[in-house]
Amino acid sequence: MKKPVIILLAMLAAATTVYFACYRFATHETRQMLSAPDGSAWLRAEFALTEEQFRAIIALQSDYEPRCVEMCARITKLRERLEKLLHESKTMTPEVDAAMREASQMQADCHAAALAQVFAISAHMAPEQAVRYRAMIAKRILPGTLPHDTATHR
Repeated sequence: MKKPVIILLAMLAAATTVYFACYRFATHETRQMLSAPDGSAWLRAEFALTEEQFRAIIALQSDYEPRCVEMCARITKLRERLEKLLHESKTMTPEVDAAMREASQMQADCHAAALAQVFAISAHMAPEQAVRYRAMIAKRILPGTLPHDTATHR
């Protein structure tokens, strides 16, 4: 009875070792790129950037970061205000409507600024890489779809 248990445990240990070895090998490059202090090494590798392109893009990102932080803080503040009003209101009020519109406008402004940043960054890439970068990033920053099927409203 002991021998099958020992064999099973040995097989389990071997399988676990092989799994972690494969995982470390398969993810080594990605983990190394993401371990850079600013996380931008993946961008350089993914889009085959030259040193000059990479430096220009890093400068753009550094310049944009304070604006992004400010917009995020503003959006958070507006959403908190809207949530408070929604919690306190029993009906749609002009104040709720105004808060919703202000929060939506700030979100739209943020999306527009982010998209402008994407175009500025992609201008420093090779044309085929720029198209791929814009497509990849646009999926993350463009507003979501409507919560219902818009085909029925045509």
